[in-house]
Amino acid sequence: MVARGLGDVGPESWYNSIPFVTKNWLTLVLVTTVSINLGVLPGGKMVYDFSAIAQKFEIWRLFTCFLWMGGFGKQDGFQTVIGFFLLYQYSKQYEGGVAFNTGGGGGTADYVFMLLFGMMGIMLSSPFLGTGPMFCKCLIYYVLYIWSKRNPTAPANIWGVPMQGMYLPFVLLGLNFILGNNYMEFVSGYAAGHLYYFLVDVVPKVYGTTYLQTPLFIINQFGIGDYVPPTPVNGMGAAGNNTFRQPGRVNAPAQPAATTGGHNWGSGGQRLGRD
Repeated sequence: MVARGLGDVGPESWYNSIPFVTKNWLTLVLVTTVSINLGVLPGGKMVYDFSAIAQKFEIWRLFTCFLWMGGFGKQDGFQTVIGFFLLYQYSKQYEGGVAFNTGGGGGTADYVFMLLFGMMGIMLSSPFLGTGPMFCKCLIYYVLYIWSKRNPTAPANIWGVPMQGMYLPFVLLGLNFILGNNYMEFVSGYAAGHLYYFLVDVVPKVYGTTYLQTPLFIINQFGIGDYVPPTPVNGMGAAGNNTFRQPGRVNAPAQPAATTGGHNWGSGGQRLGRD
């Protein structure tokens, strides 16, 4: 996918303009996926394996299983490309828009916590849903679902068919079910996403209590609002700073600003879905 304005600002400026979490997540997934497909990294050591984690203490699997998108072959290459598009598009829109505020001002710390919550939920549900041992797409669908709940009227489209954001997750699920793809990856991501949405938005509004808040150590690491990483000044190191948002309530405003830019994903006959 070519980002809007890429020809005007150049690849480096475009890359640096991507929000912090999305940029690092996208980079890690791209490097890991390419390295595994080229044989640089052993795929068998990257996937989720509870026995290897518990008995051999291969704890890196808890994270690397979320970084392998899939293959680049004729059979699954298109699904892999679509996965990268969904990661970039909806993670960027969510992180750069009006995210749920769970104590970090709706900024970087809250998004990091949201991803960690989703990773835990996806792994815990995998024995019951039959997902895995790669969870990268499950986590992307998790973010997409939460984006749709936060931006229900935002424009989106599939193959040129326009729709509101609230319908996008279910249209994707239906298409993959009809096409015979692995729709359980969607179910896994959506289930974890709905649990997160219920705890951070519905429960505080309906029951007047809060069960899910960003841990203090994550807020201490990234601050309140959007994290700005350290940049060198005259060859010397410099501390980062934050563009602070109003901390406000734990539950973010009820009417987020609509995002822009629905995209045409291609022509008919292509498949969306599993690895």
